[in-house]
Amino acid sequence: MTSGRTTTTDRPAPATPSRPGDPSPGSGRRLRPALAAAVTVLVVAGAVAGLGGIRPDSTTATPAGPAAPAPAPAAEPAAFAVTPPPGWTAPTAGAPALDVFGVPFARLAEAPPFAAGDCPVGAAPRGVAAAALVAVPAGTTVEQAAQAFARGAGESAYAGSAPQVAVGPPGPRPGSGEPGTWVEATVRTDGTASGAGGCRATDGAVGVLAVPRTQARDGSVGVAMLVVAADAGGGPGDAVPRSALTDLAASAVRPD
Repeated sequence: MTSGRTTTTDRPAPATPSRPGDPSPGSGRRLRPALAAAVTVLVVAGAVAGLGGIRPDSTTATPAGPAAPAPAPAAEPAAFAVTPPPGWTAPTAGAPALDVFGVPFARLAEAPPFAAGDCPVGAAPRGVAAAALVAVPAGTTVEQAAQAFARGAGESAYAGSAPQVAVGPPGPRPGSGEPGTWVEATVRTDGTASGAGGCRATDGAVGVLAVPRTQARDGSVGVAMLVVAADAGGGPGDAVPRSALTDLAASAVRPD
């Protein structure tokens, strides 16, 4: 952490809940599952093209013998640096990447989890901010990709709690940094954590910042993405202030 920033080294306005394939409120566009699939496929291609650097090199020969478990996806180290808001901390050493559509987002900051009573040990944090470089295919706008990843981030951050995500329309990024797109989403859950009821927030908020960085000859765009998800209410612990999402996005800059 340098100058208060954490780097990647290794309720918006209510929206009508939607299902994959339904129009996002106010967007005028359909966010089909195929869009997320296309973006994800291009992420892998982008690693080869130098856009994402998302996947570790898997071409190295290995000695004959029992098959080893596949390595966990490597998190991209060069997307953003952020200034954690009050109450947020650097992630625990060795914390796994936040997986969104198979893309590993490196954790930058967390709001500590609620851990008390009969709730399971090792609870998910009440808030998480993570970043990655994503290759967005030609024909898909940065705004569409940001909306798709807002849905995916909500589903990933609240996995195991039957999350239902409603995605809002794209708008300009908070703050005065690199020009980019900002999308917010709301999440509703069943309040369970590892099967234990009342141990997870029933309401969450998600924000995605998407900033174009590079463009390849095939028309795909390398986009730096920051995803932020935080408990908004209905949980056993205190809700995270909604302003934390925009504060993190406003603080996001290129790493030193």
